[in-house]
Amino acid sequence: MRIRRSILWLAALLLASGLAAESTPLQGVLDQFKATLQWNPETETGYLDLSGEGLGDRGDRIIFSVGSPWMVVNYREKIRTGGVDRSRGDLLFPAETLEALNRYFELRSLRRLLPRVAAILIDPGHGGKDSGAIGYHQDKAGELRLLEKDVVLDVSKKLYLLLQNEYPDKQIMLTRDDDRYLKLEERTEIANNVSVGENEAIIFVSIHANAAFNKDAKGYEVWVLPGDYRRTLIDTEELDEETRPIAPILNVLLEEEYSIESVTLAKAVLDGFDGVVGDVTDNRGIREESWFVVRKAKMPSILIELGYITNREEAKMLADPAYLQKLVLGIYTGIRSFVANFESTKGFTE
Repeated sequence: MRIRRSILWLAALLLASGLAAESTPLQGVLDQFKATLQWNPETETGYLDLSGEGLGDRGDRIIFSVGSPWMVVNYREKIRTGGVDRSRGDLLFPAETLEALNRYFELRSLRRLLPRVAAILIDPGHGGKDSGAIGYHQDKAGELRLLEKDVVLDVSKKLYLLLQNEYPDKQIMLTRDDDRYLKLEERTEIANNVSVGENEAIIFVSIHANAAFNKDAKGYEVWVLPGDYRRTLIDTEELDEETRPIAPILNVLLEEEYSIESVTLAKAVLDGFDGVVGDVTDNRGIREESWFVVRKAKMPSILIELGYITNREEAKMLADPAYLQKLVLGIYTGIRSFVANFESTKGFTE
């Protein structure tokens, strides 16, 4: 029995010494990462706050629990590691864990050097004193009065929540989140003033409902700027003297790029609608017009018409929460497809 206990004790000692040899004690990690530790002894959970002088950026936080292989960065992104161990009161970080953390932050730095969609601005049309289109229908079943501003706000807020949940690392914004009136200039000013970094893009999605004198008109459609439309996208005052002479060329190239991306986004949204709505209404396709909000927005931009509020049957669908949810999913699916395509073909893929 004594011999067996001695063997077990020796094995445990060798294991502990081996673990220590392959692991870095807490102080070594703090020194290496230029970090501080907050420790909860009851839950054995630690918070590494990074200073930005070593690993990661200032303000980054790495959360870990003893015995768990998962670490969470900034409460959002999970990383599978070798975990953190405890031995003789000290925290030990296995080499596998440090390698996983270094790899994560190296890949994050690479992503920042390459193009990505950093912001998505959703613009619910109309609002406040501007009701937009009005659908008024009366039959044996009763009376239906539908305001465009209410329909598009409902869809936009639900879309906002889905995108916010899908992309916690991106700016997801609404030009309005209640029944307020915004001038067209205010909407595009919001879009053009969104701050994004170098190699980062923003997309602008304006949501509306349609109306027509022809009560039989129905279906969804997506509008983009005409391909030959030209905006002033390059500010010559921000260019150096050597570059200013070619500003018009740069402007044309940027316009063409935005045009292609806008059409790609429009097609993705239409495909999204097709997938969830089916043939209950018409897919009216991509249309071209120099609407104010898309011609003044200096970025890839589209204007979505959800359907015709003046068509009795379509108005009933637009008043149905279940149908509106389908439209939300259609737009959401389209944006996801566009972002995935943009960031995989122009950016970085792990």
